[in-house]
Amino acid sequence: MISNSKFVEILPSLQEACIKAGELQKKYHKTDIDIATKSNKTPVTKIDIDSNIIISDSLKKITPEIPIISEEDYEGQDKHDCFWIVDPLDGTRNYIDKGNNFCICISLIKESYPILGIIYSPIQDYFYYAYQGCGAFLVKGSESPIRIRTSKMSSERNNVYTSISINKSTLDQISIHVENALFVKLASALKFGAIASGEGCFYPRLGPTHEWDTAAGQCLIEEAGGSVVDKNMERLKYNKNSKFLNDEFFVIADPTFDWKLVIDNIIFERKLTS
Repeated sequence: MISNSKFVEILPSLQEACIKAGELQKKYHKTDIDIATKSNKTPVTKIDIDSNIIISDSLKKITPEIPIISEEDYEGQDKHDCFWIVDPLDGTRNYIDKGNNFCICISLIKESYPILGIIYSPIQDYFYYAYQGCGAFLVKGSESPIRIRTSKMSSERNNVYTSISINKSTLDQISIHVENALFVKLASALKFGAIASGEGCFYPRLGPTHEWDTAAGQCLIEEAGGSVVDKNMERLKYNKNSKFLNDEFFVIADPTFDWKLVIDNIIFERKLTS
């Protein structure tokens, strides 16, 4: 278990590891790189693998006693009460397509929930971080950390972040219940950072994801004042199965709004159209 004081102590090393992996990603960004396909039919590159080595080596030095679960190294792992979970290059497809919406995600899970979360955008040089009970913060480049908070619902405009491939019927359901919804399609876990920073109100995800896609973002959102829930409005849990898979989840900026109505209608509409 990492205490608050220990987190403060290791934070510079965590940031350094992210920057180092990010430099590698930027070096080969928008170049021709070899692409392979994993068993789950998702793409992977040498940049994913090498980024994972950089981050994992750093974590092993910082906390040699804590196991590491990574997108690039998780099969056959035993279950742990406390473990790091890492996505060394979240948004690989966007990276391959020469987009800018990719990031690094690192989280610490303790007894089924994330207690530490980091998201780093190499292109923006934005370093988001949060620790349980201490709030969420953003470092822009060499600037000092600023505390970030989720926003309340607005009567003027409410940004709803979505995946690129979201179904139109889902958007229609959200429009019915969320006043002045503006849909922003964005790849990767950067959606969590945007909502934690007060730039959006909601992010629905209906397709399957892995726990390394959501853990860091969940810690950010929760420490910024929001919540990340499943279709039953329960807090999203971790270490659920051997493949570290999530079902649908929903990121909420303002928990005082009636999101249950919105989510129930999204799920109902999905059943009708599936």
